[in-house]
Amino acid sequence: MSGEAIQSVLYYNEAEAFVESLRTFQIKDIGSDKWELQREHVEKLNIQAVVDATNNVEESIKELLLTHEKIPTLIHELIALDLWKRNVLPKILDMEFNAETSFPSYVVMFYEAILVGLLEVLLFHSECNEAAGDALHDLLQYCQSKLVWLVAGDEKWKDITTERNNIEGAKNELIRRHKKISFDVSLKCIAIVRYIGEHSKTVSLGITTRLLNTYDFPAIFASLIDLPPWRVRGEKGQWYKYDTNKWNEVSHEEVYNLSKLEGQLWIGILQFLMSEHCQANYQLNSNNQAAILKLRSHFHPRVLDALPALLDLQRYLEELSLVNTPSSRPPLILEQLPQFYTALENHCQGKWRDIANKHYKNLFCMSRERLKKQADKFASTYDMDVISDLISEPPKCEQCGDGAAKRCSSCATAWYCGRECQVKHWSRHKEACKVISRSLKDKTQDM
Repeated sequence: MSGEAIQSVLYYNEAEAFVESLRTFQIKDIGSDKWELQREHVEKLNIQAVVDATNNVEESIKELLLTHEKIPTLIHELIALDLWKRNVLPKILDMEFNAETSFPSYVVMFYEAILVGLLEVLLFHSECNEAAGDALHDLLQYCQSKLVWLVAGDEKWKDITTERNNIEGAKNELIRRHKKISFDVSLKCIAIVRYIGEHSKTVSLGITTRLLNTYDFPAIFASLIDLPPWRVRGEKGQWYKYDTNKWNEVSHEEVYNLSKLEGQLWIGILQFLMSEHCQANYQLNSNNQAAILKLRSHFHPRVLDALPALLDLQRYLEELSLVNTPSSRPPLILEQLPQFYTALENHCQGKWRDIANKHYKNLFCMSRERLKKQADKFASTYDMDVISDLISEPPKCEQCGDGAAKRCSSCATAWYCGRECQVKHWSRHKEACKVISRSLKDKTQDM
């Protein structure tokens, strides 16, 4: 690093106050004023945590969350959002949808990506895995559902995540954004699972058992490498790979270049199958052995050149293919159930429809005054003049995903590569733009 001072999003005392105030919410409280305030705080903490990690400086947010024992709280809030998206959002979408904008509900859904991103930064460290404690049971269940969705899904991934369509209407825009966020979040779960596996010695045996045997993440990782959802072939035979939150057209030769995402998977599998601790606890059977052995066809020279340690894994799999897996009875282990999922679902049993009706009114029938207030908070959190100085990568065009050099002159939150993409994207951007730009204008007049 150079001698220049690194700009911060939060002062230390401010960050500490935000961390101390973190608390758990019930699903019925999602979207409330207190919940919104905490969401704003967590988003700012996440930005600061990413800045600290990217610049390789003292990670004050991590230390504060450890000191105040708030990592389980973050996991609880993630699980609450997951259950909201499963049980409340579908009921809202079934209602007569007359909302002018999906901006408020999009902010709620985007919060899931914020929480997952923050946990990804934290769980890189062994002490954070240890501090998460029994909450890792819930986090692993969450990650398993996301990765199984990727493995088993028959969706046309490029079609549902592309920014190049011309869908109009608040409801259709919300559905598309929901799928896009779900896809991005699911991919981030790969790194989270890999970090938990890497630090499995620091967690309980119950967590390790759930990681390796109950959910069988080694077999899930192998299936993702065998049938990667981030790599698709177009109708004309061209190849696309999903990287840095966008689809890129690649040549046939570039298809097998190891991406960051694929590197995470291979390192995770290497940890699951080759580390002494995981080998001692992983129960092989005919099903997961068959899934794992499919990896033998994916040891391309470019993969081995990028990760030479995979040569040992390649030899191990060749030896494994010559062995008949014994049908041994797994050891008896009393597993703890995911506590957050169980408690939250029990609290909402028989109340999902009432919660959906309440949230429809709060999120889709929002008054202009409240919508402006939310836009004020959003504009304050994502001060683009500050964030643009902190990020190392150039911004991406909202329409096509390519590098962008121009911002929307009204709201300053959307980036575009040129006038053509801005015009195409306007039908989806205009409502949020009007709200945020009005908020910024009012704020400027008040100063």
